[in-house]
Amino acid sequence: MKKITLIPGIAFVCGLIGFAPKASAQITLSQADLPSAGFTVMIDSDGTTKPSPGIANISSAQNWDFSALLNQKAKKDTFMLASATKYASVFTPAANLADSTIGGNGYNYFNISPSNFVVTGAEEIESVAGNPFQIEISLNPTFQQSALPASISSNNINSGTAYGSETISKTFSIVITKERVSITIQYKDTVDAYGTMKMPNGHTYNVLRQKHYETDIDSVLLFNSITSSWSFFERIITNKNQYDWYANNVGYILAEEDMSVTFDTINDVFWDASAPAPTGINEISINNNVNVYPNPANNRINFVTGIKQDLYLSIYDLTGREMDKIAVKNGISTLNTNAYNNGIYLYSLTDNSGNLVDRGKFIVQH
Repeated sequence: MKKITLIPGIAFVCGLIGFAPKASAQITLSQADLPSAGFTVMIDSDGTTKPSPGIANISSAQNWDFSALLNQKAKKDTFMLASATKYASVFTPAANLADSTIGGNGYNYFNISPSNFVVTGAEEIESVAGNPFQIEISLNPTFQQSALPASISSNNINSGTAYGSETISKTFSIVITKERVSITIQYKDTVDAYGTMKMPNGHTYNVLRQKHYETDIDSVLLFNSITSSWSFFERIITNKNQYDWYANNVGYILAEEDMSVTFDTINDVFWDASAPAPTGINEISINNNVNVYPNPANNRINFVTGIKQDLYLSIYDLTGREMDKIAVKNGISTLNTNAYNNGIYLYSLTDNSGNLVDRGKFIVQH
């Protein structure tokens, strides 16, 4: 997925966005389709099979066939409230959502609103010059993923520069070490094509494609206590070139191709192995494990499941704020929505071990 890598392990996972459908194959990005707290995705990768990315900047629909992709390696990413992480004091209230760093031991932080989706920073324990440091990078300016709403016909070009740095001091025996780490991200995204995509799960999705350029400049400076001056220890420049495909109600990138600098060679392919089957806008459950009614709800809404073990239901608004958490006993629970404002809400259903059983959305309309 679109990542920023810092010194060299901190990764921001950006572009984690689904789209709401129009009548045609063209789709539009909105806040209601972004990832939310409790959302978990399985990401598969295939470095062997390389389906064609198609034509750029074309006005008619394209058809992509990614059905032959092989599951060579799988990773999991989980989203949570930023306030629920152990670094909340550093990154909130600027961030309202966080996700686990794939392959790492920290978090990425995001801010999602009706008008914008941005990356605000990241935290991770990282080795710099052989020494472990807790790096907390807040971006200013932030890394803007998308202005919302966005489609192929509006807000389809997004570019900018993001920057973050931190100075770290740590004592080893009697030696005090000071290091400054920084990252500069230059990026440009263009929504350049739309159409349909057939995936390894056998389903065909309406999709929108984004062409992404990114240059990351990761720097480490060391402090010389004798001369009281800073000098460069290491600078790493990384280029990322990607095609990303998005589909409605998926909540994550449906598929991605890691491309060469000239966009003529495919290096690797990633896709969302946990993507639900494409549904109409009125469908609310990704696994069909929960029957939610009435929808829209007025003063109450019922959650009914055939799973008889004890479960837990969490309700979130579109900013990722947890509204309620209730137990589901004997397969049924009723939520009082009298105090809820009109709008769209998200739910996640988990078991006693915290495993996601189902997630979806419902509407309150008084």
